[in-house]
Amino acid sequence: MISLRLMQDTMEDYIAMRNWFLEPELQEWVWCDEVGEVPSLERIIEKYGSRVKSLTDVFPYFILRDNEPIGFIQYYIHDEKSIGLDMWIGVLKERNNGYGTEALKQMVQIIHQEHPSVKELFIDPEVGNIRAIKCYQNAGFQNVGEIIDDEGDRCLLHKIVFENNGGNKD
Repeated sequence: MISLRLMQDTMEDYIAMRNWFLEPELQEWVWCDEVGEVPSLERIIEKYGSRVKSLTDVFPYFILRDNEPIGFIQYYIHDEKSIGLDMWIGVLKERNNGYGTEALKQMVQIIHQEHPSVKELFIDPEVGNIRAIKCYQNAGFQNVGEIIDDEGDRCLLHKIVFENNGGNKD
């Protein structure tokens, strides 16, 4: 069973994040300070610790399978009407099982409950990240076009637009 829980300010959670970053495929698509450089435990604590301790504009969660952490999903307030998301399945053997899609669907519901005035959610995988694109589309996100992100990478912007206080637009 897939569930979500807020990331905690514990060494156990920071070490899980660090271990996920050791996996080469994850390094290709997910934040690292420099290409080919795995973030240190200290750098992970620096980046994610402030988010965990102060839930104001970024909300980090762990994806759990049978109560064991297998991945990460976070949302961040972009403006009063839109929220962005980032996610990954960190445990290699847990990929391609639909867990990311299920986690994303659960996160959409959490966001709708916590932020009912939000009109759209977005996520922007790199063009070559086919696994992520399929996951996001399976969760109901629609491709709205190509963008260039802050790092200069080509990405496909995917959105869910809510109508009438959160009903999914089909």
